[in-house]
Amino acid sequence: MHLDIRKPPAKQAAFSLFELVIVIIIVGILAAVVAPRFGSDQSFESRAAGAELVNRLRFAQQLALSNTSRTVSVAISATSLNIQQDGTSLSGYPFDFSNSYDVEFSASNLVYNSLGETTSTTISITPSAGLSVCVETSGFAWLC
Repeated sequence: MHLDIRKPPAKQAAFSLFELVIVIIIVGILAAVVAPRFGSDQSFESRAAGAELVNRLRFAQQLALSNTSRTVSVAISATSLNIQQDGTSLSGYPFDFSNSYDVEFSASNLVYNSLGETTSTTISITPSAGLSVCVETSGFAWLC
């Protein structure tokens, strides 16, 4: 009678306990850092409101560039934005941010010239988690 007895391989490929513990620690640290960013809708709402403000400021700049004989001014209050051409508000303005967002902006007034330039300013967003809207003298607006 012949028995087929095989020896186990000398070394099997597997993770050691030490390697598994290190991976668990790294995953735990990543989860602790990333989880708070997904826990609050406020930072997403602030970013969305800031992006909309930037888009509307860029619209005002483009309007000034395309209508060089008119003055384009922008008035920003805590919850609204008004774009005017030669002192007359555009259709759909003033735009009320409080209808869509639960944020407030710092007040600011901008006047765009025919080159799309204006005074530089920083418009803070509350609550923002460090997010603001920056406007350069060239008229370029961006989230900063």
